[in-house]
This record gives sequence, structure tokens and C-alpha cells, in this order.
Amino acid sequence: MTKRTVILDVDTGHDDAVAIMMAGRSSTLRLDAITVTAGNQTLAKTLRNTLNVCSALSLKVPVYPGMRGPLLRPLEPAPLIHGESGLDGPKFPECTLESRKEHAAVFLARRIMKAPAGTITVVATGPLSNIAMALLLEPSIAKRMRELVIMGGAVGWGNITPAAEYNSYADPEAARIVYASGASITLIPLDVTRTVTLTKERLAHLSRIPGKAAELFTASMTCYSAACAKYIGESASMHDPCCIAWLEKPDLFTTEKKFVSVETEGTLTRGATVVDHTGVLKKDPNARIALTIDAQRFWDLLEAALQRYQMLA
Repeated sequence: MTKRTVILDVDTGHDDAVAIMMAGRSSTLRLDAITVTAGNQTLAKTLRNTLNVCSALSLKVPVYPGMRGPLLRPLEPAPLIHGESGLDGPKFPECTLESRKEHAAVFLARRIMKAPAGTITVVATGPLSNIAMALLLEPSIAKRMRELVIMGGAVGWGNITPAAEYNSYADPEAARIVYASGASITLIPLDVTRTVTLTKERLAHLSRIPGKAAELFTASMTCYSAACAKYIGESASMHDPCCIAWLEKPDLFTTEKKFVSVETEGTLTRGATVVDHTGVLKKDPNARIALTIDAQRFWDLLEAALQRYQMLA
């Protein structure tokens, strides 16, 4: 079976690191490259985190630094949840990996235009700044992507404000550009990812798997879980890895197609995901939206990914 070619666009914090891990040695996906944006922390920190994760997992994947902040706004990182480093918890040795010199947006535009149409899937797990900039540089990449999978948005309530999920809130102008681009979009919103929660019992179970991947997962999730419990009163959710689960096992999800945009101007609603459930806007659907996920089967996928690193070490 031919593996599906995937580019990950990340702002590497705790759950991004798990998404990288799942994609890195997937049996059905070929991780072509990783592009990095500011988001959870500054670009310098998210880039360092990405390189550290790749090094720890022995992944030989090119990494491209991208946007240092949103298109039009100052950066608002999330240190309460992801820490001052953006990936508090794991202790990494000095990293010898280096990123590529080409800007992530330039790389995305070049790579997608060079590849045969319909062969590159992009997975975005941070603010959509890099994706929007690539579309501004070369709008035709929208129709050349096989699929653009986005972790972001909240159809119900948000996590950074009552109305908005962090990635959409961080760069709403970028999100609006992306949704209007004509790309084949699958949206994995907060409403779904919140249902995949890491219990203490499950973390203890997964921590018993031998190998560096499980060690990285355990150190990351121990810190992430503590921060989620302290600052938002919730168990840690596997937001970003749900995008990889969609690509590996789409039958885990139920979905529907709707018109989606993002609010950019509201005082209380900046970054809110606007979904036309009833068709009042008379616009064609522009995104497939995940509604539910089989959480138990997700955890089976993640456990298999951790075990795969042990087998391939």
C-alpha cells in the first residue's frame, strides 16, 4: 500500500509532539516535512521543541521555520498550559539537528506546486499563519492539496475565550483566509478533541511501554495533565493527535459538510468559528466538520504508535 504524503504544520507544544510521534512512524502516512509557526510559544521555542522531538524520536524529517506571529496581530502565546518552553516536562539533551533555511510558507507553496496535484496532505495543528501566508504567495495550492486537516475552532464553546478556540483566536485573519481558499478542508474542532481525555490510569498504562517514544509521551503528558487540571479544571485532551487519527482511521469519526468561517472583528467573539448549520447564508459547504470520535479506538491507535517505535528501534 502506498503511504499518504503528509506535511505537518505545528506550533510544537505537548499535543503537537504526540501528533509528530504518531505521524513519524505511521504505517499509512509518510511524513514529508514539518513546518513550524509561532503559537503556543515564540517561533524560536516552537522550532526548538520540534527539533528536539524529532531528535528524540530519531525522525529524519526536514523542518522549516515559518511565521513569527499572526498576520496582523501581536503573538499571544499559551504559557500556562504549555509552559515557558512551550514543551515543559521532557528533558532533552543538546540538539544537533538544524532547521532548513527556507521559510515555511515558501516551502509549502513550492512543495505543493511541484508535486502532482492531489498528492500532498497538510495537517495544521497550530494557528493557520503559515498556511495563510502560503496561500497568499500561491493561491492555486488550495486546489492542489489532497486535503487540509485542521485542528482548530470550536462549534460550541472555546478554551481561550467563551467563544473561541486558541488556534483560531491566535490568528483569526489567517483562519478566514484558509477557509475561503477553496481547499478541501477537514476540521477537527475542540468539541471533538475534548472528548479524548487522558486519565491517570491510561497514562500509567501507556508509561509502561518500553522505548523512547513512550518516555517522551509520559514526560510530556504528566506536565500537560497537571497544567490542564490546575488552570482549566479539565483532564488533558489529545487535540492535535486527533488529526493524525483522522488520516489513519477516518471511520473513527462522524462528520458533516457545512459552510465555515471565522469572526475577526467581534470584541467578545474574536476567533469564533462560525458554522452555518441551517444554510441561512446560502453558501456552499467549504469544510467537512468532525462531530464525534470513537475515543477508545483512538487510544488503540496511539498505543500502537508507541509500540511501533519500540519495534523499529
